[in-house]
Amino acid sequence: MSDERPNFIVIFSDELDASYLGCYGGEITATPNIDSLAEEGARFTNAYAVASMCTPSRYSLLTGKYPGRCRHPQFLRENPETKPYCIGWNTYIDSSVQTIAQILSKNGYYTGMSGKWHVGVPDEDLPKFDPSDDPDDEEVDQRLRLHQKILAEHVKRIGGFNYAASVLLGNFDTFPIEKLRYHNIEWITEGALRFLELASKKDQPFFLYVTPTAIHGPPHHLSLEQDVRYTPEGKIENLKKYQSAREEKRRELEGLSSDKKHKNAGLWFLDEQIGMIMRKLKSLGLEENTVIFYMPDHNVEPGKATCYEKGLKIPMMMKWPGRVREGLVIDSLVQTVDILPTILDAAEIDAPSNTRLDGVSLVPLVEGRKSKVRDHIYFEVGYARAITDGRYKYIAFRYPESIIKGMEKGMIDYAPNYFGTQKQQHSCIAIEHYPHYFDPDQLYDLKRDSYEQNNLANDPGYKQILQGMKNQLKQILSSFKHPYNLEVPAFVKTKRFQELIEKTRSIGTDWIPWLKRDHGKIIWPPEDQP
Repeated sequence: MSDERPNFIVIFSDELDASYLGCYGGEITATPNIDSLAEEGARFTNAYAVASMCTPSRYSLLTGKYPGRCRHPQFLRENPETKPYCIGWNTYIDSSVQTIAQILSKNGYYTGMSGKWHVGVPDEDLPKFDPSDDPDDEEVDQRLRLHQKILAEHVKRIGGFNYAASVLLGNFDTFPIEKLRYHNIEWITEGALRFLELASKKDQPFFLYVTPTAIHGPPHHLSLEQDVRYTPEGKIENLKKYQSAREEKRRELEGLSSDKKHKNAGLWFLDEQIGMIMRKLKSLGLEENTVIFYMPDHNVEPGKATCYEKGLKIPMMMKWPGRVREGLVIDSLVQTVDILPTILDAAEIDAPSNTRLDGVSLVPLVEGRKSKVRDHIYFEVGYARAITDGRYKYIAFRYPESIIKGMEKGMIDYAPNYFGTQKQQHSCIAIEHYPHYFDPDQLYDLKRDSYEQNNLANDPGYKQILQGMKNQLKQILSSFKHPYNLEVPAFVKTKRFQELIEKTRSIGTDWIPWLKRDHGKIIWPPEDQP
């Protein structure tokens, strides 16, 4: 390539705790390829997602903006600007926002995407499927190929990518054909490797966004038993080359519990994928001029869909040969919203003058020119907003006025969760494990209480710290078009509200079929383990 600007690969996997990985001390299974990224580059120990859910987290990484900046028509219909918005699986990307792929494409980069999209659906009607459809049926196979073509064109048009392959709208377990409701990480990998082959032949730098579904459900160990050739874009014979490795891994897992099989197999899929991408880079002579980022979109239960550390804090690595010192460990605060401005800085591209970025470049940090680039990090989930300076975390949970009035008048006979509903899987799990989930003001000392079990908001000794963080959050919230009133409504201080909280808590988690099957019993805080 004559253009010597760096290439970029962002590998953005699905819900994972740092403790699962070898380079963070994990012992579930070996992760040599992921660990090598940390050994050959920088490993971050205080990295965070913006939201502990798939869609808003992906929105932030791709746009460099907080999810609440979303201007998608559907988001605004659900969240009029006169009311507080609710951040859920609703922050779609549309033509009103510029993505990292669009910005880089306009500046001479060849851009590609492979994997899970989950930030919007095509306007065009997709082919219809029946759950019992047979992927071996030629007519079904043709519909699958058309389905994939529409998805790929949607990603290219809305996301601004030049190339898109192996695109999955959401999670494998929601795919319309039952026989295809299993992970196929090799299919996603093939899409990424094809892009690298094409990119190597072009006289321009590239950007690749790879989004594997590991280690989200469905159970990864069950995917090991499937024929790898059957994919969401039809039957692909050359994927058969991966089948023997699947069979070998399946034999290795015999005798383990279901939850251990799930995590072990998922990490294996993920690590193998990263290894194949790195080996392809090396074989094409692209390794020395390619910056690689790895991180998951968020953490796992019981913190998923909350503003707690367990949902938001993530592992993150950045490899930049010749620019980032090998084995570098960075303890400073960083966030996924920082990836876009970091890439622009590394590529020496100015951010578009007509777009606001909430992230900051990490280049001065990884090159050792600054000890920190952030004083605080902001989060938003549902109707909750939060901020941390690394030592203290402040969470504000404010219902919109309509919900308060509904509870006051008896039209709502339960305490809604962060999403304004009564029963939602991740919320019920969090409610069971975080005693102060419903408190309107929450303050935690993360150094002494990293599991966020002791709310200090009502402790007079922390009044000044609480007010300072509240003021800082208020300043951030003032930059959004939607209002968010930090005044505490009188109703949430009443006995009646406490009764409604207990009613919601009584729902429990026994009704969630995948919880104990795929994750094992959650013991939180973990110190309580025998």
